[in-house]
Amino acid sequence: MTAMDDASARERANLGRPDFDTLRKRAFNLRWATVDSDVIPLTAADPDFPAPAAAVTAIAEYLRAPHLCYGPAAGLPEFRSAVGAHYRANKSATGVSGKHVIATNSAASALALIARHLVQPGDEVVVQDPVDFLVAETARRAGATLRYWQTVDGRFTLDGLAAAVTPATRLLSVCHPHNPLGSLWDQAEVVAITNYCCERGISLLADEVWSDVVLDGAPFFSFASRENGKHAPWVVYGLSKGYGLAGLRIGAIIAPSEEEAERLCATAGFDQTIEGAATLSQIAATGALTHGASWLEEFLRHCAAQRDMAIARLSALRGVRIGHKPSATFVLFLDIRGTGLDEGEAARRIEQHARVRVVSGSPRWFGASAKGHVRISLATTRDVLDEALSRIERAWPQITHGCDRRPDSLQDP
Repeated sequence: MTAMDDASARERANLGRPDFDTLRKRAFNLRWATVDSDVIPLTAADPDFPAPAAAVTAIAEYLRAPHLCYGPAAGLPEFRSAVGAHYRANKSATGVSGKHVIATNSAASALALIARHLVQPGDEVVVQDPVDFLVAETARRAGATLRYWQTVDGRFTLDGLAAAVTPATRLLSVCHPHNPLGSLWDQAEVVAITNYCCERGISLLADEVWSDVVLDGAPFFSFASRENGKHAPWVVYGLSKGYGLAGLRIGAIIAPSEEEAERLCATAGFDQTIEGAATLSQIAATGALTHGASWLEEFLRHCAAQRDMAIARLSALRGVRIGHKPSATFVLFLDIRGTGLDEGEAARRIEQHARVRVVSGSPRWFGASAKGHVRISLATTRDVLDEALSRIERAWPQITHGCDRRPDSLQDP
């Protein structure tokens, strides 16, 4: 049996084999249902694999008594407790309990709720550049004026943060682990960032929706830990990345305190059913968090193997540079400036000539610093990724035909 056959066997045994006919009908958000039938989408960060059996079983058992009633305003106690326990056990988040947790209609909604809760129109909010567009978009929708935290040698450092902050800064909104760079902060960095904000009276919001997809056994240190600094930040969590439950739109807020959780519930309308999360989604998420560990472990091994294969093959393409091996996420951010193509034209040509869709590093998706990059998702089967990479490799001379390539010295981010 070849390594590829072995990987496919593990997928069938542990992750389950995707039903691509169903995905062609159901997988929207830039994915299978939105592309031509001969196109492979390595686009939105949403796994192709079936949901963990633990989540499906939990829904089926709940529906044996078919009463679909309103649940508690802040979420089902079992869901809130499961999130707290997951953070304590897996994310070094000491002190977090279910009473800090609020169930939300997706992690994206949670980001927007917190931004509206903390930001007044005209307040300055610092966001990373590049970063997933939702971090900036939710702050912008709250009326914020955005300032940008730039990388230093490919890392978001305290010096870079200090350069972005002004006396008018009211909120720092970060993505950790980082999308699209796949980087992690260690515990010392998390503590330093938390204390920096606290000392200046700056609120801190951490989007940790990728925190289940940490690779190679690396530790993850959440901003939610009560030991990370002088004051606990706001944290957002979701199950769309690590457990493939995007369509259930289930997220969670971990508030700095029980009192802050109660205050947000009151001001955002949870107590009046204006906000809230579907009970069935919470039931599925609770099943995944309490009984889905083996599924997640195999998914992480698969993602790491996909990453390593893709880096080896894509780095060999002329004009492509991958700055570092991601420590987290299942996406790769390719620097294609060496081809002479801009990000939009590169994505267009890849789809035209290779019949593979990728996400361009346009300001719309990731901010100004993403120019000259494209992002690909690896959360599919080994054979689908292999086929997509083979198409790109075969078509690369056509994709880059007629381009004025930049010298290697100009390819560094």
